[in-house]
Amino acid sequence: MDDIWRKKFFIVFSFTINITTSTLTKTSHYSKRQQKLYDKIKELKEVERLSYKKISEKLKKLRYRSVRSGKILKSNYIFSIYKKGKIREERINREFKDRINDMDFGLVKNC
Repeated sequence: MDDIWRKKFFIVFSFTINITTSTLTKTSHYSKRQQKLYDKIKELKEVERLSYKKISEKLKKLRYRSVRSGKILKSNYIFSIYKKGKIREERINREFKDRINDMDFGLVKNC
């Protein structure tokens, strides 16, 4: 019995970890102007609770224009920017659960 206790054993663990994330790639494909415009629209929609038409009027007074063409921002364009921006935020900020699979262990005798 004493021989077993004098021998050294190692416990070897093995497992597989699956990690899924949405932050491995560039998360912001908006230019600074696009991000500023989206942030302003989001603020006016969510904080001030304005309609798309009212947001359009307010941005016109503040001299905001479309990023690419420089045109006045109409309510349908405001809606599109807001909707697509929300989808983008959800995609970037989504969370995933990590998974551990194939767990195993064994004793290895040290000679």
